[in-house]
Amino acid sequence: MTKPLERVLKWLLPVLIVVEIVLVWTGWLDLGTAIGVTLAIEVLLVMVAGRQLFVAVRRYRRQRTAGLDVWAALEDGLTVLLPRPLARVVSLEPRMIVCLLLWLFRCRRPGAGQFSYHRRSWGGALLILVLLTVPVEIFVVELLVPWAWLRWLLLIAGIYGVLWFGGLIASLKVLPHRLETGGVRLRHGNLAEVLIPYHEIAGVEQQSLRTPGGRDGLVTDRNAGSAYMAVGGRTDVTLRLRAAHPVNGLLRPTPPVTTVHVAADDPAHLADALRTRT
Repeated sequence: MTKPLERVLKWLLPVLIVVEIVLVWTGWLDLGTAIGVTLAIEVLLVMVAGRQLFVAVRRYRRQRTAGLDVWAALEDGLTVLLPRPLARVVSLEPRMIVCLLLWLFRCRRPGAGQFSYHRRSWGGALLILVLLTVPVEIFVVELLVPWAWLRWLLLIAGIYGVLWFGGLIASLKVLPHRLETGGVRLRHGNLAEVLIPYHEIAGVEQQSLRTPGGRDGLVTDRNAGSAYMAVGGRTDVTLRLRAAHPVNGLLRPTPPVTTVHVAADDPAHLADALRTRT
């Protein structure tokens, strides 16, 4: 299938869904015409969704067979149905919930070849603050918002926001940096990840640096060709690469960088382990 046709099919499914919702809720057409148009759209939806779903499942299985992890394979499979940025966001939702459950039930802790980086994070304290303020917000909404449908909508949005934020904090704890067979996988929870082969690492330095603006998460300095994966506005280990390499962010990869700065709770241990393999 040609690439232009693939791009059209990716957008056709969400567009058809939106069109059907608009027709049903706005009442723009008379009843007979609306039923006919809706049936036609339903047929198109079944045809497009069925074909795309088949291709998506086949791509997912192919990527898993090639050795890709579950979430990366899921994202790649969803690109058949959706544009890449949207596929990344959709695949992120179940991953956040899984991370939250793993954290709550203490199902995963760093083992051999894994290095945590979350100790400077204020996320846990912020999550407690959010949990304390949500009941107050719900009470205020009940008092001030007269429409029941809007109160329910705000309640669902509030619960979803708490779960999403909790999943983000949990991902910092259950997704550590990891030494793999071919390279080191560096992470900032679910929001940033990069796999750097050992042979591409030219040097490893243990140094404490502040990010531009003191920001957390993935920060890119294009002028210096650097990417920061920071916690508490700081990083602890610097990797200098032999060739430029992109870092996968939430919506898109960064421009290729030649230096990656990462946070680590035990930077000496991580630096020594990387030097041993490079």
